[in-house]
Amino acid sequence: MTKVWHIIKNEYIKHVFQKRFLLSLLSLPGLVLIMVGLGLLIGFLTIDRTPVGYIDRSGTLSNPVPLEENSSIFEPTIKFKPFENDSQAREKLDEGEIQAYYIINEDYPQVLAVDLVFFEEPASEIQDQFDQFVKQNLDAYQELDLQIKERLEDGSIITISSLDGSREIRQDQWYNIFIPFVAGLLFFVVVMTSGGYLLQAVVEEKENRTMEILVTSVTPTQLMTGKIIGNIGVGLTQLIIWLLFGWIGLLIAGQFFPAVQDISISGEFIAVLLLVLLPSFVMIAAIMAAIGATMTETKEAQQVSSLVSLPMMIPYYLSSTIMMNPNGALATALSYFPITAPITLIMRMGFTVVPAWQIAINIAILILFAILAIWFAGKAFRMGMLRYGKKLSIKEVLRKQV
Repeated sequence: MTKVWHIIKNEYIKHVFQKRFLLSLLSLPGLVLIMVGLGLLIGFLTIDRTPVGYIDRSGTLSNPVPLEENSSIFEPTIKFKPFENDSQAREKLDEGEIQAYYIINEDYPQVLAVDLVFFEEPASEIQDQFDQFVKQNLDAYQELDLQIKERLEDGSIITISSLDGSREIRQDQWYNIFIPFVAGLLFFVVVMTSGGYLLQAVVEEKENRTMEILVTSVTPTQLMTGKIIGNIGVGLTQLIIWLLFGWIGLLIAGQFFPAVQDISISGEFIAVLLLVLLPSFVMIAAIMAAIGATMTETKEAQQVSSLVSLPMMIPYYLSSTIMMNPNGALATALSYFPITAPITLIMRMGFTVVPAWQIAINIAILILFAILAIWFAGKAFRMGMLRYGKKLSIKEVLRKQV
């Protein structure tokens, strides 16, 4: 056990402190920060803060109460200025003192229609603010109970349910679909990155015959186990740091976008996520190690590894089918196939309630294949040592040795 621990430690340190790992580690958070920063900057620069005028012919806004000031710099509260007639408002519009003006007709609110005059249409946020401004100054609105006012201001919450009751989602729970897609993508990137490190390390050590020295002190199975666990640690480090950046980003975004504050992930989803992704991680890492042990060149091994990476993305190619029928035959079959299972199951959980027995079978299959993959990687390495400079086929590795 001590020997395996030394291999794990050496493998982890060797990859974590490489420049390519640090670049990969910071690339995604950096890219997200740049994109979010540009989006916020564009939003900040494009919002016109010029006041908006209005002409009230109905007397609805004879003694208006201004909107409560919004502290957000990305959605500032616009001032609404009253004008007595069209010519006065049009003059201020021509001079640029207002960006637009509304005309509230005499029959308002019996006829819920207003006119908007502008050279360039105001942003939708500004129009929403005017709607709120008018609504809060209606006499009928002022007479309402406080709870009813709050309900009206919150708006409608639409819940969509399937006829069989297996699927249900509310419009304010958009993240239940978004999070599984992101989780699956992060899993793919992290697994293939750390698996690529392991594959390259095995091929290089096989080429320069470093492994021949190592196996004088440890068994091939111990060596491969240590390398696999070490590289899994590398991948988990990358994933944890990315999640930490994501969490910090959500905290910051929540200060400007209230909808982000409502994001919540159930403990059940996180538990299933861990139980599915960890054995999948081990399985993919072991497969990468086995590929490295059977190949003679790094370039050739990387080409063969695409046979693992491409099938993992099949659930994304079929995402529309899975979304429309998450408990259908295709989605269920992909859940049981080890390579596509983790991403498919995560996606299905975003669209429907997956039966517990299916989740249990899925996890059991992944654990079984993870153990088999480690065994296969150890045997491939052991046989690869005996056939230095020659490629091994799967058939040769599986063949019973005499």
